Amino acid sequence: MSDQVRIGVIGVGGMARSVHLPSLAAMKDVQIVALCDIIEQRAAQQAEKYGVGKVYTLYKQMLEKERLDAVFCLVQPDQHFRIVDDCLSAGVDVFMEKPPGITAFQAESLQRAAQKANKILQVGFNRRYIPVVQKTVEMMRELTPITQVEGAFLKHGTAAFCQGALSAFPSDTVHAIDLVRWIAGGKPVQAATLRNQVNDVVPNVWNSLVRFDNDCIGIIKANYMTGGRVHTFEIHGPNASAFISLGFGAITCKAEIMIHGGKTSYSIASTGPQSQQVIQLDGMELAGSDEFYKFYGFYQEDAAFIECVKERKQPLADISEGAETMRMVEMLLGSTI
Repeated sequence: MSDQVRIGVIGVGGMARSVHLPSLAAMKDVQIVALCDIIEQRAAQQAEKYGVGKVYTLYKQMLEKERLDAVFCLVQPDQHFRIVDDCLSAGVDVFMEKPPGITAFQAESLQRAAQKANKILQVGFNRRYIPVVQKTVEMMRELTPITQVEGAFLKHGTAAFCQGALSAFPSDTVHAIDLVRWIAGGKPVQAATLRNQVNDVVPNVWNSLVRFDNDCIGIIKANYMTGGRVHTFEIHGPNASAFISLGFGAITCKAEIMIHGGKTSYSIASTGPQSQQVIQLDGMELAGSDEFYKFYGFYQEDAAFIECVKERKQPLADISEGAETMRMVEMLLGSTI
């Protein structure tokens, strides 16, 4: 491999234009060789913007004609499986946006395909790569055993994603599920989910509890008919608590860590506030940028993928992790009460 990793991009929609193309274009060790989209004009516009030499409307032609080291597959979730499998069969490493297929079966099949081809397959769970999330998790693991993790993803819109091809839960809430699973650090062994349907044609509210084999408790809250986008995480242990905000209406990226330092108290009214140390973390400051794609983990996950391609190592969010998360998705859905 040359000093530059030769990249092809399949799917030049919103995710490509807003976060992945700007990230890849900012990397000196990346050459974007070709773009592919079923809407040729859309691909051509981005090719002109980023100085990309080739445009295709058929991804198989791109795979046949171009010498590529890796491909970014940024299509709709219901289209991922066949395209990613074809890319692996063509002998290139692949970054695929989440989810890694629309079922655990598809994710497991892609895992086998990547192993057979001896290729890297990374899943776009960008929350794992957000600098403020990584710093918060690192500090919490040093401060306390983690006994409870909560992830919330609230929005206002339909939960019938991709024109009804799949539900929001495995397609979008999966971000919260994956991060809860990663932070908890264990294997889910018990679960229960309360589901509801409010002003939508499909179920759109899920509240899940899950126990991991390390006795950490996970909580996932998802509701797609609320006042607006809210994306938060909580991490708790005997000695400290952390609160991460990745959005409250507008995009936010910050965290607070509270470290217990006083006497045990059960009533602030009777004993007054106890002594705690509070540490505040600014996500933009940690990322060194106020650009969304840089402080929200997209640049970091793309850079990590390029590093893995060059050094032949497995990513933090490889397809085996993706399959584990999809199995947890189906465990939660299968435990509805």
